[in-house]
Amino acid sequence: MMTMHKPKYKRVLYVSDIHAPFHDNKAINAMIAFAGWFKPDVVIYMGDLVDFYAISHFAKDPKRALQLQKEIDSAVSVLTRIDTACNGAEKFFLRGNHEMRMQKFLWTRASELSSLRGLSVEKLLKLEKFGIKYMKNGRLNYRGNVIKHGDIVRKFSAYTAKGEFDATGMSGKSAHTHRAGVYRVTNESGSYTWMECGCLCKLNAEYMDGKVPNWQQGFGISYFKEGSRRFHDEFVTIIKGKAMYGGMEFY
Repeated sequence: MMTMHKPKYKRVLYVSDIHAPFHDNKAINAMIAFAGWFKPDVVIYMGDLVDFYAISHFAKDPKRALQLQKEIDSAVSVLTRIDTACNGAEKFFLRGNHEMRMQKFLWTRASELSSLRGLSVEKLLKLEKFGIKYMKNGRLNYRGNVIKHGDIVRKFSAYTAKGEFDATGMSGKSAHTHRAGVYRVTNESGSYTWMECGCLCKLNAEYMDGKVPNWQQGFGISYFKEGSRRFHDEFVTIIKGKAMYGGMEFY
C-alpha cells in the first residue's frame, strides 16, 4: 500500500548575483515567470544586486565609468519587477561584496559624505519601499539554515558549498561564486545540505577577457515544513533564457 501526504510548507525563493546593469534580461524574465507560478512565501535576495562598476577598483571602460546613477536605477527597476511577481512575500536582502563597494568607496575616497543616510545601500535601492529587510552583515539564520552571500570561492561547482559547510557545520545556502551546486553530508549529528544558488547576470563579463566562465544561471528554492526543521532544496536551472522545472519551461 502506497501512502502520500501533502504537508504545509513555507516556499522560499533565493535570488542571487544579478549585478545590474549587467543582468541577463532573459534570465530575469524566466525567474519572474517561475516566481509567478511558485508563489514564494519568502524571497531572499542573496546580494550583488548592483554591480557598482563605476566605483570598483579594476580598470573600467571609460564609457561606463561615470554611470553610477544608471546602475542604481537599473537595479531598482529589476527589483520592482521581482517585487510585483512576489507580492505578499516576506523579503530579505543580504549585503553582497558588490554592495560593500559603496561603503568602501565612501570610507576611503569620500569619508566626508559617509554619514549621509541617502547614500546608504538601503536608501539608494529603496528597500523600505519594497518592504525588504536589509541584513548588513550579509547573512541570515532561517529555520536552522545559514543563508549568506558568501566569501569562499572554490574552483568547481559544489566545492564552495562544501567549504561553507565546513566553516559553519550547518545546512545553508550561499551565492557569490555564480555557480550551482549542492553538497550533502551525513554524520553522527545528522544530515546536512548546502546549496550554491547560481547567478542571473550575463555570462560574458568584460573582465573575463574572452574566456568562458564556469558559471551557471538559475536560482534556488526551498520547501520548509511548517512546525518542523525539515526542508528540501532544489536548484532551478536556466538554459538559454528558460527556467527548467518539473517538466515545464518558464520564460
